[in-house]
Amino acid sequence: MKVKALLVALAVLGAWGVQAETLTVKDATSLQAALQRARTDKRIHRIELASGSYALAAPVVIDEALSGTADEPFVLAAAPGARPVLSGAVSLPALRWEGWQDGIWRARYAGPSFQRLWLGQAPLVRARYPNLDPSNPGFGGAADATSPERVARWHDPQGAVLHALHGYQWGGLQVPILGKHPDGRLQYGLQVGNNRRMPPSDKDRYVENVLEELDAPGEWFHDRKDGLLYFKPLAGVKPPALGFRGGVQEALVRIEGRGEAVRHVRLQHLIFSETEPTFLKATEPLLRSDWSFYRVGAVTIENAADVGVEDSDFVELGGHAVVVSGRAQRVAISRNHIHDIGGTAIAFVGRPEAVRSPLFEYHERLEVAAIDRTPGPKSDAYPKDSEASDNLIHDIGQIDRQATGVQIAMAARITVDHNSIYRMPRAGINIGDGNWGGHRLTHNDVFDTVRLTGDHGSFNSWGRDRYWHPDYAEMARRAAAYPELALLDAVEPIVMRHNRWRCDHGWDVDLDDGASNYVIEDNLMLAGGLKLREGFQRIVRNNIFVNSSFHPHVWFDNGGDVFESNVVMGAHQPVEIKRWGRSVNRNFFASEADLRSAQARGTDADSVAGDPRFAAPARGDYTVTNAELAARVGFVNFPMDDFGVRPARLKALALQPAFPVPKQVAYASPLQAAQQLHGLSLKPVETLGEQSAAGLGDKAGLIVLAVEAGSAGAAAGLQPRDVIVSAARQPVNDVATLQSLLTTGLAVDLIVVRNQAGTTLQWPRTAAKPASH
Repeated sequence: MKVKALLVALAVLGAWGVQAETLTVKDATSLQAALQRARTDKRIHRIELASGSYALAAPVVIDEALSGTADEPFVLAAAPGARPVLSGAVSLPALRWEGWQDGIWRARYAGPSFQRLWLGQAPLVRARYPNLDPSNPGFGGAADATSPERVARWHDPQGAVLHALHGYQWGGLQVPILGKHPDGRLQYGLQVGNNRRMPPSDKDRYVENVLEELDAPGEWFHDRKDGLLYFKPLAGVKPPALGFRGGVQEALVRIEGRGEAVRHVRLQHLIFSETEPTFLKATEPLLRSDWSFYRVGAVTIENAADVGVEDSDFVELGGHAVVVSGRAQRVAISRNHIHDIGGTAIAFVGRPEAVRSPLFEYHERLEVAAIDRTPGPKSDAYPKDSEASDNLIHDIGQIDRQATGVQIAMAARITVDHNSIYRMPRAGINIGDGNWGGHRLTHNDVFDTVRLTGDHGSFNSWGRDRYWHPDYAEMARRAAAYPELALLDAVEPIVMRHNRWRCDHGWDVDLDDGASNYVIEDNLMLAGGLKLREGFQRIVRNNIFVNSSFHPHVWFDNGGDVFESNVVMGAHQPVEIKRWGRSVNRNFFASEADLRSAQARGTDADSVAGDPRFAAPARGDYTVTNAELAARVGFVNFPMDDFGVRPARLKALALQPAFPVPKQVAYASPLQAAQQLHGLSLKPVETLGEQSAAGLGDKAGLIVLAVEAGSAGAAAGLQPRDVIVSAARQPVNDVATLQSLLTTGLAVDLIVVRNQAGTTLQWPRTAAKPASH
């Protein structure tokens, strides 16, 4: 009746020649009818939603037939004062519960399967081990989650999922469980959610969707084969017949041109909620970054231009919030509150067909002759000239731990401005590759990041572009012979200006493998400092490093990096640096000893040391009041009160980082001196920097600094930069242990990490005899 009344009203208005521009709808059915009418009646350019829950049986599709104009965009918005919720969950039919065992009830349910279940508005927990502990902010796993003893209890685990952190803490991953082998071992499917394929953590893991693990109040299990729904009530009483809702939609609104691009569309003042998780579909590698991805969010935008998603809330989502995919331009994601979701908040992700000479896994490589030498993109199938601004983003990545506040991959000229981003499992802002630069990151407040993982930063980027090779020696040769290759994809500089960063579990800013063509200036870094790993043309100037410093890792001779006019509170922490870029000079050290340390390495000839005399650190004001020393190195103060969201409704909710009391940083020093053994120069892995530079899961192993020609070490095939992590199946963390394991007189297998991949070498028998003294 509501739909009929709506259509009758439209017909009457049209008959009287009335200009009908706005429709108001009250449920999902009338919403779909209004959209269908608007496709043919061009007088309708605005649909308003009254308060209520809109349980969508299918996503709202806005295609080119609904395109607006610059003067009159097509708008889908809340009615004035209304709070409409677009929901991906629908009500289950009446359930006839019967008692089963151990306080568990079950009912016949033959409808579609789902991954999420609610009773009323309360989310329920799919049966898992270990049980969910809401008071535990960590991963909540257990080493025995897939132990043989536990698995033996499971009758049929087909459909279960292993959730785990990456074995090296490089994000999270999931592994579908397909069943059991005849011998009782679990049969696994392909790992998803992470593009650095390594075994999952042996302790940070839990298993979900196993009937035998249904033992806690509020847990449920859906047996799809037998058509039974199991539930253990919170109150211990018979569950109600009505009120249960299951997830059915992974996308709520799709703004997609089916032929031509859809243009001039706005979503405003809406609430997006209760979508299905999508982690098992995260199988697409985003080039050679660490990410595998599924390019669907609650709002998905592709083949579109001049689109705005504004003043809305994204909450209780199973997957991503907003995904801008493929061909898209002038898309603005602004003034939204995105929190408590399973995946990434905002992603701008192009299509690989736009990339020249694309590669899709860390160890893939191209010979120089095979590299397309044409700069820039191959097609326009990528987001460009778009923005994420004034968004409050927190508590995301609650299912998919390889998640971030704003993700950029295969895109150009994306502005990320005035966002507040915190409580992240990985980075707050992540740039997956150098394609095609031009991004501007400004006025963001990013903190409390890398909470569950490691070797990362509040900001992280990779640049494993077409020129990049995983073998450092080959990369050094390319850098010397073909320096122009590094900027074939990173064609425009990425500017990071006037942001506040804090990471207590890594680096504040982490430019990793190959990240090139950056300008980093006027940033306030509060804990972890800055890491610059192998890359080209990075200009770092006029930043403040509170209680932190500069971490250059594995540079090339002609990288062209600049580090000038920065305030640093610790000594530089180089790893494998032979030449110091174009310029590391005119910096303001808080310690004379740190300045002398830098000068001893051949840098900072014109730098100064002294107390910066920060204005009011307890209030977050690190303005340098030592004007004389600041002027000598060209440091210029920048505003300390313009980070994060600006809209009043979001600013009232946004948190700020803890402001550290300035102190002199004492990095682990002195490091252990190199020791000689069988023609090898060796030292232990002692610092996070050494761990990161070698691509290790923890601070363990012996770094090979040099190999003497003709030595036993050379005969075993060891090379400089190798890390020996075990010998004769025993972990090796010091030279004495290695020596004892090599004196058996037998050949010894060595496990070595080389270019971030494990390999096995054999220490020859003739070299394994006891050393003579």
